[in-house]
Amino acid sequence: MKKLLIILIVFLTLNLNTTSAENLNNYSLDDFVCNYYERIITEVKQLIEDEDFYNAQSEIEGLYNSKCRTNEVAGLYLHILYKTKQYCNAYKVASENDLLETPDGLMTQANMSIVQKDSTQARSVYDNILIKSSYDRFAEMSLNQNYISTGFELSGLNELAKLDKNYDTDFLKAKAYYNIELYEDAVRILKNMPQTDEVLQLQHEINRKRAYQLAFGYELYIQKLSEEFKLDVNKIAYSNSAYHKNMQVYLDYIMYLYTSGRLPGQGYEPHNNFTNEIRLGTQGRINKNFALKGDFGVKIFQNRGAMLLTDSWIKYYPNDNFNVKLGFHRNNTEQTFLSAVGVMIDNKFTGQIADNNLYVDSTLRLPYRSYLFNKTGIGLREGYNISNNLYWESLIGIGKLLRYDLSKPYLQKIALNLVSYNSGYQKNLENIYDSQGFLYGGYFSPIWYSDNTISLSLAGRTKDKFSYGCGSFAGVQYSYKPTNSMFIWGASVFGKYKFSEHFSAELQYRYYKYANVVRNQLLFDVVISIFKK
Repeated sequence: MKKLLIILIVFLTLNLNTTSAENLNNYSLDDFVCNYYERIITEVKQLIEDEDFYNAQSEIEGLYNSKCRTNEVAGLYLHILYKTKQYCNAYKVASENDLLETPDGLMTQANMSIVQKDSTQARSVYDNILIKSSYDRFAEMSLNQNYISTGFELSGLNELAKLDKNYDTDFLKAKAYYNIELYEDAVRILKNMPQTDEVLQLQHEINRKRAYQLAFGYELYIQKLSEEFKLDVNKIAYSNSAYHKNMQVYLDYIMYLYTSGRLPGQGYEPHNNFTNEIRLGTQGRINKNFALKGDFGVKIFQNRGAMLLTDSWIKYYPNDNFNVKLGFHRNNTEQTFLSAVGVMIDNKFTGQIADNNLYVDSTLRLPYRSYLFNKTGIGLREGYNISNNLYWESLIGIGKLLRYDLSKPYLQKIALNLVSYNSGYQKNLENIYDSQGFLYGGYFSPIWYSDNTISLSLAGRTKDKFSYGCGSFAGVQYSYKPTNSMFIWGASVFGKYKFSEHFSAELQYRYYKYANVVRNQLLFDVVISIFKK
């Protein structure tokens, strides 16, 4: 800018010469600058060589925004923007000047693709230990995180493959592998690089992600229902997990206390059942295109035996915009005491319903930060002295990230979802009677059920210590046999505090209102990470 100021002064001085004024009538400032652009470019190149990018940008911007812009000027401006990590502006310059296929253009695309984001496969106590339902409203509300689950790392890696191997390209590849949780691949690159501060920092982050974790969780689940349908649950969870290469191996123990209402014909006190669950599994990214989870568990009831469990899937990422998952889920049905634990009816043990569900779900990224998600499954519910019941379910939703900016200090994410969930059962087994006409709650299994809702979720954080969020949904439900139509709604709020890299705690509250059902959930967990800095 100092150079341009000098030129302007010279130009004004020339205008004071009346004998020359006539010759300069058609000579604009841009024309005058063009006569000196070679000198400016030479100075900018020297500033770049001296790594004085601030002054280099100040000098080149005026020339770039004048009519003297050339491919050389645009290329220098792109290089400066890339070096100063102004990737959004760099991408704009590269696009406007057909420079996307140049080395600086490709590196800009790679950096734009490989963004800092939330972890993709990392387990959470809520989703993998305490919450085991195949369809959970608040899990659905957080599906917007799946939309950004891969960023644009796959396309970024494709762009990097076109470039020569050097420090910058190697570091970007390592960062891309880190983002998609191919930690071992990232470490293999980093250990052969110069140990700069940014390399050491990324190695530290990988070490922290792969650390041994000890997690404790508690959930209180209370339902307001008629006595024969009532089921309250207390859950205490304990989890161990650590990584082997790219795969996280975990061992979970959960203790449940299921409590019934006052069941007719079975005394006046609620039934209690202590149930223990042990689960061993692994999950993680196999390579760029595939991730998997495989686990095996057993739920041991206080009486009447045990139930085998699993929650296993394989996920395919053909590109950054689409992923599809094939999975199988088996667990007990936590709707009523009869379905979750089982009761004696006419001297026969009845209930303890096992839910077997084979499903496919997918997420598709759309333009304008929008996304489409779907889950379709078929299942079989089976139990003691109760008919097997085939069912189907299908969820389809469309959402939009109204805001996603991790650089903002207080509110990083706002997402809006429209969802339609439909299911149907072969038999309606909601009401189960004994020979004397006493009613015991079976499980909600209408011939057809539909709910259509709109949900809004917000999440933010302050200084990487305290993160928080809230969400709500509202809509209408309809069921046939039993037949009813009802307004439904719910809300949730959570807060998480990171005391250090080794210790964090989270608290969450959820409220549901479905027809004559009111559910309250309170969840708390503590996570301890043990690793060496």
